[in-house]
Parts: sequence; C-alpha cells; structure tokens
Amino acid sequence: MAIRGSCLCGAVTFKLHTPTKFFSHCHCETCRRAHGAAFVSWTGVPDDCFEWLTGAEQLTGYRSSEHATRSFCSRCGTHVRYVSTDWPGTVYVPVATLSDPMDRDPEDHIHAGEAVSWCSLNDELPRYLGFGEDD
Repeated sequence: MAIRGSCLCGAVTFKLHTPTKFFSHCHCETCRRAHGAAFVSWTGVPDDCFEWLTGAEQLTGYRSSEHATRSFCSRCGTHVRYVSTDWPGTVYVPVATLSDPMDRDPEDHIHAGEAVSWCSLNDELPRYLGFGEDD
C-alpha cells in the first residue's frame, strides 16, 4: 500500500510505501515554530520507502539544527520532509501533508513537556518528555 502526499500548491508530490514506522504528535518548540502550529503530527518510513513523484527541484532545505534538515516547497512554503543524522535511514513526513489515510492511528505525544499551555490535549495517548519510552 502507498500513501500519497503533497504541498499546498501541489508542485511537490510524494508517496510513502507502508508500513509506516510510527504516528506521533510532537510538541517541541522547533517543530511548533517551523510549522506555526501548537504541535506537529509526524510519521516516518525507511529511506527506500519514500518516493518523490513531482517537484523535487522545488524543494528548499533548511538546516534547523546541527543534525536536522527540514525541506519545504519553495513556491508555497509547505514543510514536506525532515531528515536527521540522529536517525539515519528514516524520512519523517508531516501527517497533515498526506492525501490518503494513514495505515495506523496516532500513538503518542512526544516532547509533551514543551506543549503550549493554550492547547488542551484531551486524549488518552501516552505522553513522553522526549522521543518515547526510552527517555
């Protein structure tokens, strides 16, 4: 199964070959600022399960930390990919850019200690201070 996604203007399109590795809501300050949102929902796949369909030449990369690069459409600004040397071999994609349904339900909240005070989390998902159970 494949899950298709795109940027807002449609210039950049891609697909993920399932299964995805996870579905998490990230509350870290970097993700919030990069996306202008209270939190960002992410999924990830191995490098060889991510495929650009159109518009790869439209991408601009931004090095948001020593280890991470965020790629966004240079036409509309939509963030479509995140890669990090901390987790080689994995491509992270904002779930909100996906056109097709995910292959799993949301699993947790990560960096929950950085969550904004004005957004209530009214679900029963596990909350982690960092990236997950190994914190």
